[in-house]
Amino acid sequence: MIMNIIFFATMYPIVFIMLFLFSTQNKYENGRLFAVNMKKEWIKDATVADIRQKFKKEMRYYAILLAIVPFVSLLTSHMSIQLTIWMFWLLAAIFLLSLPIMRANHRLKTWKTQNHLYEDRQPEHYVELKQAGSVRKVRFLPFFLPNIIGIASALLLLPKSSGLGISCLIGASCGLVFWLAAVWIDRQPVSVISTDSDVNINYARAKKNLWKNFWLICCWLNTALILFLEILTLSARHMGICSIAGMIVYTLLLLLLCIFCMIKLKKIDRSYAQKRNLTSDENDDRNWIDGILYYNPSDPHTMVEQRVGIGTTVNMATSLGKGLTIFSAIMMLSFPLLCIWLIQEEFTPIDLVIQNHTLCAQHLKTDYQIPLSEIKDPTLLTASDLPDWTRTYGTSMDTLEKGTFTISGGEDVNVFLNPENDAFLQFSANGKTYYMGGVDDTQTKGIHEELLTH
Repeated sequence: MIMNIIFFATMYPIVFIMLFLFSTQNKYENGRLFAVNMKKEWIKDATVADIRQKFKKEMRYYAILLAIVPFVSLLTSHMSIQLTIWMFWLLAAIFLLSLPIMRANHRLKTWKTQNHLYEDRQPEHYVELKQAGSVRKVRFLPFFLPNIIGIASALLLLPKSSGLGISCLIGASCGLVFWLAAVWIDRQPVSVISTDSDVNINYARAKKNLWKNFWLICCWLNTALILFLEILTLSARHMGICSIAGMIVYTLLLLLLCIFCMIKLKKIDRSYAQKRNLTSDENDDRNWIDGILYYNPSDPHTMVEQRVGIGTTVNMATSLGKGLTIFSAIMMLSFPLLCIWLIQEEFTPIDLVIQNHTLCAQHLKTDYQIPLSEIKDPTLLTASDLPDWTRTYGTSMDTLEKGTFTISGGEDVNVFLNPENDAFLQFSANGKTYYMGGVDDTQTKGIHEELLTH
């Protein structure tokens, strides 16, 4: 149930953000409709009006469908099944909400072709030479400060809890990714939208300043989350619930920040709409596949400004663009494999056996092999005796907790049990504390008796 709450809080709003973002393509802005270059007088054509109407109906249908599907996850208590539903829902949302735009884009291009509205001249590629490369908004110190605080906090946590410290270091690396993204966007060439260089430079300054603030806030939010998790290890009694709540708040703040950024970018584009008087080759409709994918062999740029949505996209005709596209496709296809692995994790029962004077904890593989001679103070616990902990790395499901967990105070413990059982083993070995359980209470109690007689 907790994971479903997290999914509804963090993933469910995505469909509405995408719906808002994609629905704006139905409006004539910046000389475009459905990512197709259009003149204002063409909008009144009956065929264009019909294309817009079909788009509205398709978006409404898919939005209702996508809004309902996630509630199917409430019919099962298995986290792996819930996650599978949400992962496929997310992929479906990206595809289905893109379909109406792709269809409208194709229909509009066909209409322009049939009415001979495409210009025969070869579009030119323009470069802004005045103050070229001097429009920079990202500075070292503002980004260095939140990142060094996050990294230093994680390093200070390592002696107290190596597992949580490593996790926080990984989290701190996200801040560095945000920093690199800010530098990458800041170094993009100035977009040429006008014959007036001052218009081009001011347009670039406005957008780069917005992106700089966006990524800087992301860095501070990331650092705030790391500090929050570190404070929890020192004082929180309900560390697991509090850490989940903190991550939900963090994700929601990022979503709100994305919405704010989208709105501000739209305002900037609208304010410069009347000043646009140039069309470069990257703005040629025929170089955009369904208005979403950019493929232009004559353009050497790897990154260009996205037509649908915000930010940039790759030129799939370049070598780097092809590599990034293949990598993205592999990542998308890995989702089903991840879901299959999680289902195996949840539905494969755990097992504790003693073989050759060794305690073996087995799941999909043998996770632990501990010689009986090293096991000290084996104690039988009930569910109410288990400490409050949070996963550092490993698996945490309603029917399986396995890996390294951190309890209040920052101590790392090794866990291998089914939380739905009521009998568990606690013991120490090689300076580490273990909490283990068998497939059921009977097996766990039997193992405990063998350990006492050893």
